[in-house]
Amino acid sequence: MLEYDTGRLSPKLPIRSLRSAISGALLMDLALNNRIDTDLHHLFVVNPTPLQEPVLDPILARIAADRERRPISHWLDAVAEDYEHLLEQVTDQLVARGILARGKYDLIWIMGTRRYLTEDGQPLRDVRQRIAGVLMNDEIPTSRDVMIMSLADACDLRPSLIHEPETLARYEPRIKQVATMDLIGQAVTQAIHNR
Repeated sequence: MLEYDTGRLSPKLPIRSLRSAISGALLMDLALNNRIDTDLHHLFVVNPTPLQEPVLDPILARIAADRERRPISHWLDAVAEDYEHLLEQVTDQLVARGILARGKYDLIWIMGTRRYLTEDGQPLRDVRQRIAGVLMNDEIPTSRDVMIMSLADACDLRPSLIHEPETLARYEPRIKQVATMDLIGQAVTQAIHNR
């Protein structure tokens, strides 16, 4: 959602898309951490153990406290109600982890290195490089890559992944194929397009 060179939120991203994307990304993080799962109709808790993550744990607790199985769209909307506060919390966490930095006018930009370490100390490829590998080399996407492509597709941010229009047009079918592999991503797309 950040412009590659300036680090500012893309001006092309409407608030409704931002709300749904933030909400979806947080639910996706819970799924990646094996705390929630989805089927074709519902989102549900599989492990209510807190992650010690100040942004994710209240969301997990809220879902776990609800005794009724609800659709993914319900939880997208419920989490999105507090998106301004959540966006601020997520931003603060990314700054604390050294992934983002605050500029002179409190703008946020991507740190210059664009190479980060995973928790086990291994280098992590830049998101755009990983996605390019999935698209252009038919690499098998990780769950995280599928989720990123789902959000980029839902928010119509594909040009930020691939800048050249001809190349983007060539890989559009692959983007759609990968983007639809995640049920939360599908719900984000539906939420954005139904508003």
